[in-house]
Amino acid sequence: MSKTGLDEDDYLIRIMQKDLDRIIANEAGIAPSHPIETRRAMNAILAESVRTQRLYFVVRSILMSLISALIYFFVVLSLGTIDAVQAALLGIFVFITALVVSRLFDKQIVTASKKIIRFLNKHERLRTFVLRKL
Repeated sequence: MSKTGLDEDDYLIRIMQKDLDRIIANEAGIAPSHPIETRRAMNAILAESVRTQRLYFVVRSILMSLISALIYFFVVLSLGTIDAVQAALLGIFVFITALVVSRLFDKQIVTASKKIIRFLNKHERLRTFVLRKL
């Protein structure tokens, strides 16, 4: 942890810092006496950060859902039927397994989220649907 309270080793934070550096570099020609342009640059940084975090959540949730569905499918396929107690125990196991697997692929999920954000920036209606409706 740095003195700013941010985990410098976190991949999502490093990606956001790169975006911040890129946007500030684009705005470098603006003098500090232009608070409107500086505010616009900071709003762009915050908007991109929020989009990335929302999409990260959506992608990770979808991944966890698919893992959970596969495990449930194979367990029910092999057992034939399960009762309520087995379903509850299996639910706990499936959730923990899906969480661990999604954390193992955290870097890849963040990279995929950034690529999807770049694609969605070109398609306004699709971006609005994905980020607001999902």
